[in-house]
Amino acid sequence: MAITYQQLRTADLSSLSDAVDAWRRLPGQFDTVARSFGSTVTKGLRDSDWKGETATEALEKFDLIEKQMKAASDEAHDVHTLLRSALEAFQTAKSQLKAIEKQVAEDKYLKITPEGRIYCDISAAPQDHQESLSKGYFNAVQDYNKRVDSILKDADDADLALHHALTSDPNGSARGFNTDTATTIKEAEQRRKEALQDAKAMVELARKGGDLSVAQVRHMRGVFAEHEGDPLFNEKFATSLGAKGTLQFWVDLSEAHAGARGADLKELKGFQEQISTNLANATHSDSRAMQQWKQGVIDAGNISFAADSKDPFYRPPGAVGFQVMSSLMGSGKYDTDFLDDYGKALLKVDKAPAGEGKYTDEVWQRGADLVFGKETGRDPLHGYLDALSHNPEAATQAFDKSNLDHLLESSKYTDRGNSLGLALEAAVTGVAHEEATDHVPPHSKRQVEIMRNVMDAVAQPDGGADLVEKAGLGPSFGRMASAYMPEISIALAGSGSESALLTNSSVPQGLNEPDVARFLYEVSRDSDGKAAIQYGETIYTASLLEAHVADPSLYEGSTDRAIETVAHNSGMIQSIVGHSTADAEISKSVAAEKDYNESIKQQGDFIKTVASTGVGVGSIALIPFASTPAGALTSAAAGGFFSGVVGLAVDRFYEGKQLDGSLDDSLYRTGQDLSKAKDSTIQQAQWCAMDAIAAHDSKLPGDATKDLIRQAVNAGWTDSDTLLEDNHERPSA
Repeated sequence: MAITYQQLRTADLSSLSDAVDAWRRLPGQFDTVARSFGSTVTKGLRDSDWKGETATEALEKFDLIEKQMKAASDEAHDVHTLLRSALEAFQTAKSQLKAIEKQVAEDKYLKITPEGRIYCDISAAPQDHQESLSKGYFNAVQDYNKRVDSILKDADDADLALHHALTSDPNGSARGFNTDTATTIKEAEQRRKEALQDAKAMVELARKGGDLSVAQVRHMRGVFAEHEGDPLFNEKFATSLGAKGTLQFWVDLSEAHAGARGADLKELKGFQEQISTNLANATHSDSRAMQQWKQGVIDAGNISFAADSKDPFYRPPGAVGFQVMSSLMGSGKYDTDFLDDYGKALLKVDKAPAGEGKYTDEVWQRGADLVFGKETGRDPLHGYLDALSHNPEAATQAFDKSNLDHLLESSKYTDRGNSLGLALEAAVTGVAHEEATDHVPPHSKRQVEIMRNVMDAVAQPDGGADLVEKAGLGPSFGRMASAYMPEISIALAGSGSESALLTNSSVPQGLNEPDVARFLYEVSRDSDGKAAIQYGETIYTASLLEAHVADPSLYEGSTDRAIETVAHNSGMIQSIVGHSTADAEISKSVAAEKDYNESIKQQGDFIKTVASTGVGVGSIALIPFASTPAGALTSAAAGGFFSGVVGLAVDRFYEGKQLDGSLDDSLYRTGQDLSKAKDSTIQQAQWCAMDAIAAHDSKLPGDATKDLIRQAVNAGWTDSDTLLEDNHERPSA
């Protein structure tokens, strides 16, 4: 909506002026921090005796930090000059309006309406002069109105250009500062014009559909990548093509290039990921045109789309709208409300067959191959669930009890298990799949409820285990358990244990003990699930021990009692895992042992990636940060513990450290031998405690602490055996 006369003449520019002043100071502040960092941290390391690979890596990271600070300073400078240019443009426009108002006010026969329209009022003139006055003022009135229109247009263009410059991010999905921000309104206007031109050109190419060559697709991919973070371009492309036009375009393109191989396939696959991201970004617009596009996509869900055939004897298979749209949802973060509306419409169709998910697969058996890659896109739940995995808020909303039960059951009869697992991980942790973050929000009441319902489903004796084995959800369930280690621990330990088993969960007692035990038992049958649980327990135990040793005030009683509770909990959880392995008799084979060792490596690599980048940090149990007040928590990656006790514990598990006094037994590489599994649990907890005592110069007696841990782990091990016999039909019971 264009700026009106009244909006411009009454605009309060004081906030913009304050912003200009604030951004003017920022570059210098960044430069000061950068100089301080370089002269103290970086220079200190360069001048030290610390050498080797680790020192080199540290220096590289410090250099990167300095470069980022320089980039931040450059962007702040650009934003300041842009805001200053915008302020000057708006001030000039207001001044020009006031000048016209003054001229009009000084003229006897000129008037101006509240809307800014200037006219000649000859009512007070003598009757015989009115006609000549009207003719004489005609050109002046026209000129004044043109000037007002021009001023308003200039102000509106400046406003649109400023909005475009401040909302566009050339980095797209990548993180980083933008060192190429427009510095003047004129430059910003030119870039906005170019974005609209590019969008128009892409729409014209898209309308070619199946006639597009791979070379043209490559060109489109480059343009889309350039404008990935440009809301104007993304919205203009989507709305100009229209909802049905977008779906038809993809059907035509996928049919024309079906069977692509090699470099062509790679290019087409890359374009599919890119356009998915751009469309996802477009859905965040609330404009009327975009609202119509989003509703149009949903309304077209059950409409058939087919490509034109140049062969009179061949009829392309086509697909319904849900299949097409979902094939364009594998990348990017789609709008939460759109995913909610889209999901309700899609799941209504997916739930249509009777049998609680058993016959869902039959609904989507037909359709074109819409995905360039391994999948076909025939099951639209794949793309929809992938979209949920990139939007935790939408995922949390989507998994009410009815939807969760249906999707879990249907995963036994389809191949949507992996996509469902990633969506569930996002839902219960609040962190998107592959998202880099240094902050993990506390588990909400809704998230804990979803986790409880998942555990309840897996704990069912009539088919719950199939979710792990048949549906392939074991790895995701394991990572979810890792993230919920505090709530799991409190459920097993009972009410009142929160003072020792620290958590910031909104519902620390939100899980059911029998379901927790059965869930851990079943998920441990999967090698990836088992490894994830063990890593989660290792991280939580190590961080708790360090927290209580470093800050005894976290627990009102004695530190010994807190350590005992932590060790007892470790024994219970690792015992459930160990009994699951032993009861299944799966570790006798060489193949099973190889799978488990590979899982330890894979999950360990994942954990280490989290530590260094923050990607997927939601799948790590929250841990206490000892330097903060009781109850304050942070993630392992953000809290710095990976350089301390937790890091050492993870490394020991990852590398398979030899147990003390043993030549053949490595940490948790004990297979079916429960006795050796218990020894690993005791040894790991003791090592963690000793590391914490040494790191924080604690006066706790080492030998007594190790003996306390041994007794507590043994007690937890025994208690878990009783718990399993009461709640799970086991072959050894």
